Amino acid sequence: MKSKDKNNEKEKDREAAEKEEIKDEAAEPEEQSEPEPEESAEEKLTALLEEAKDKFLRKVAEFDNFKKRTAKEKTENFTLGLCEAVDKLLPVLDNLDRAIAAAETNDDKDALLSGIKMVRSQFIEALGALNVTEIEAVGREFDPELHNAVMTGESDEPSNTITDEFAKGYIYKSGDSERVIRHSMVKVAT
Repeated sequence: MKSKDKNNEKEKDREAAEKEEIKDEAAEPEEQSEPEPEESAEEKLTALLEEAKDKFLRKVAEFDNFKKRTAKEKTENFTLGLCEAVDKLLPVLDNLDRAIAAAETNDDKDALLSGIKMVRSQFIEALGALNVTEIEAVGREFDPELHNAVMTGESDEPSNTITDEFAKGYIYKSGDSERVIRHSMVKVAT
């Protein structure tokens, strides 16, 4: 029986120790994790403002880059167009130089006149390749969009008809659009 008593005693001691542990745990203040403080409304608005400011600055920079890029492309396109136009006109200049050289060594006026007419024809072809054509004037009705009347006079022609042309006009045609490069300077019948 002694062993039973000893077992009972050990069990009572164990129970007492457990109770004491429970008391100690109850006595110790529990470490409570403090809830993280929520962001205040002001902090939230400040964060939103910073985000919006960042987006705005990025858009401003993007637009600035766009403007620079399009200005550069515009300049490049203009330069390319100008070079193509001049390239079409250079053969005419070459032939004028040849005509001058021929006139200096040759007394044949008919050959010189023929050569100059051929160069003029070549020049008109070069303009045609650039979609530039002469504006027809003499015998046509005066059109202020195409013609510039510098003189009027009596004529057998009907009133408002062009009777004489002092300087040819030229027009650029591209697709459906037209642009007058130079108006024809004309005399109009009254």
